[in-house]
Amino acid sequence: MIKRKIATAIGFFCLVFMGTNVVAKDWFNEQSALYSAHKQFLEGDSLKGFETAIEVLQSSTDNNVNHNIDKLIGAVSTKNCGRDLSTIVIPNWLNSLSVQRMIIQSPGRLHHRLLVQFDSKKTISSLSFIKWPDEEQLTNPSISITPTQDEKIKQYTYASESLNNRVKNGLYKLIITADDKESTKWESWIILNTPKTEMTVSWLGKDKWKTTQTGLLKSNCPLPEMAIGIYDHQDSEYIKLWEKFYDEQFPQSLPKTNVLPGSYILSVSFNHKRFQGPISIQEIQAITKVINFDVTETVESN
Repeated sequence: MIKRKIATAIGFFCLVFMGTNVVAKDWFNEQSALYSAHKQFLEGDSLKGFETAIEVLQSSTDNNVNHNIDKLIGAVSTKNCGRDLSTIVIPNWLNSLSVQRMIIQSPGRLHHRLLVQFDSKKTISSLSFIKWPDEEQLTNPSISITPTQDEKIKQYTYASESLNNRVKNGLYKLIITADDKESTKWESWIILNTPKTEMTVSWLGKDKWKTTQTGLLKSNCPLPEMAIGIYDHQDSEYIKLWEKFYDEQFPQSLPKTNVLPGSYILSVSFNHKRFQGPISIQEIQAITKVINFDVTETVESN
């Protein structure tokens, strides 16, 4: 039943996009990679379809074709939330790999960030995230290395500086290089497509906000996750003082905390997760503002 629904959705999508001459020409050309990608996905061969979609993006400079692939990947990602799109094996020294696009809204300002986050048993010497064919997205990233519960494993976060625009959709090559004798390197292709989000958040008052459901929740994907955090800004660094996560019964005001009196940054965000094989692709919308805690507002957490 699920396969039939997906095939129907892809078939309808194909008809809609045949209105563009270039796309229609390639769609009816049985020798084209675009035709093959649609055919393979329609036949339920997600692995081969995804590989062919990568080939299309590697060779195409036509915006209509690229937009077609963008919509196609969005349609097929509903099955297993994209987990069946790739069988690439992440080496045993890497774990919990995610690519995150963030949109951050604060009073009078809107900016974007790109983050690549993972756990590693090896020390990392470099990371590249390249928009095909040669546009590096993390030229001067901030790099944070955080201990985990396992003393042999560190969490690495490579983050862009503030960007004026969201990181574009399209084909990317991720390359992670370890700082060992062999300069061990692991790489993977990643397709970023137009995100489909189901929840948004916006301010209502000093420490209140509203949540809005903008789409149907996907049963095969993790539920949208709300994060509420309080940060202190010291010496150009943000220090996390308190954080709490929710995947249901989202609060619309700041719960009790143990934060001391002072002026801090309050952040509320929704994280939508999907996958390309073992890689988590995350779209995060965050709202932030400065908030003052006085003695009467400072309470112990439950």
